[in-house]
Amino acid sequence: MSVQIIYLILSFVFTAILGKLVIPILKKLKIGQSEREDGPRSHLKKQGTPTMGGIMMMITILVFTAIACLLNPDKEFVKPILLISIASLGFGIVGFVDDFKKVVLHNTEGLNPKLKMLGLLIVSTIYTILLMQYTTIGTEILFPFTDFSLVLPNWIFIPFTIFVMLSATNAVNLTDGIDGLAASISAIMITAISILAIRLGNSEISIFGSIVIGSCLGFLVYNFHKAKVMMGDTGSLLLRRCDF
Repeated sequence: MSVQIIYLILSFVFTAILGKLVIPILKKLKIGQSEREDGPRSHLKKQGTPTMGGIMMMITILVFTAIACLLNPDKEFVKPILLISIASLGFGIVGFVDDFKKVVLHNTEGLNPKLKMLGLLIVSTIYTILLMQYTTIGTEILFPFTDFSLVLPNWIFIPFTIFVMLSATNAVNLTDGIDGLAASISAIMITAISILAIRLGNSEISIFGSIVIGSCLGFLVYNFHKAKVMMGDTGSLLLRRCDF
């Protein structure tokens, strides 16, 4: 059995067990989903469903990334996986603040869009700069299905990378309206990326992807219709960054 499968299974089991502990706490704290009045009428029935379930995935990613780094202390392995996890958790924290305003402070608008984008911009900038400084990823852009590649100068590559990260930020967020949709789609996407990483010999990316896939599947145990918990922006922004 490959190490990726082991991480996937363990992270799945860990998240599923974690749900048994986290969901009752969310219910006890009355951290329920708040639906916008101008949204689809069918979504109003989700009102009160525990949200911020993305915390479960955040904890799983944090725990198993730490385990992976401890088991393989090689710098060439630790640096990339650590940077990806930090960026993902950074995005998740921005989502957590947004959720906190919505469900605890009962503000359905959540975090001010400008402040949210500022937070994501800060995380994206720090991640990109650290990626350039501490890894050998380079600035080569590969064009899919062709042999053509383009090496960008740093002054173009850094803002380009930040722009791509920010422009795709709400991709997962917009799908998080139907039970099981966001987590299932993210699991499929990250599976494809992880398989490519395995074929290219990027073990750190494939292992991180396996951890995220397992956390998504563990979350889906409680998110299939009728959902017992919603991931909220905590999970959707986290997964947006986990899509690499």
